[in-house]
Amino acid sequence: MAAMAQRRRASVRSALVTIVHPFQPACVYYRTSTMAPTPIPLTIPNLVTATRIAMAVIGAWLAARAGEPEAAVVVCIVASLLDAFDGWYARAFAQCSRVGEHMDPLADKILMGVVYGWVGMDAGSALVWSLIALVGAREAAMTVFRSYSLRRHGRYIPASPFGRTKMLVQSVVGLGILGATHILGIAVPVPMVVGGLAVILVLSYASAIAYVVDWKRAGRREEPVHETGTPRAVANS
Repeated sequence: MAAMAQRRRASVRSALVTIVHPFQPACVYYRTSTMAPTPIPLTIPNLVTATRIAMAVIGAWLAARAGEPEAAVVVCIVASLLDAFDGWYARAFAQCSRVGEHMDPLADKILMGVVYGWVGMDAGSALVWSLIALVGAREAAMTVFRSYSLRRHGRYIPASPFGRTKMLVQSVVGLGILGATHILGIAVPVPMVVGGLAVILVLSYASAIAYVVDWKRAGRREEPVHETGTPRAVANS
């Protein structure tokens, strides 16, 4: 009974920490099934993430084909807000999954691709498109790096607090520009768009460097494997 009560108190403390710190990483760097999240893909966070992907596509259709820019911006804003919910829910109720670890960054990239493609078309500036391309190149490089880490080293790389902060700024800037333009009817000057993209560019590459540094540090802390397939876990720094 005492052991059961102690485990229950530990679960409550873990849930409280998750609620107070919503931007903590969803999972640690790991390479073993004993540390891996649940393999069941049909969880509430994964369903929410799939909904976010569908909403990003719907937002693009509303803006490009249906001629409903206001509705498109609202759909994209809701999809962005759901990003915070699915991550919090997965951590609070222990529903991290391997599928979710891959779906969540994919949903972010699709949504931001829609948002910043739209921002670029509104601005009609070669400089704006160049900055968007540089940010896109970072996202593509991180996708390749995550794939390499998983395939060659068996280590997943979940979103870090720095990466989540970058995503938050990216969402606020992009959706703020679209909201001002298409909901409030306020034309955002190109220099302001360039300034916002410059901030995002710095955060994007700084967070990418932080991912690589943390990944290398985690690799150095790995304990030697004495038997083939022996599990070993690496904490995210």
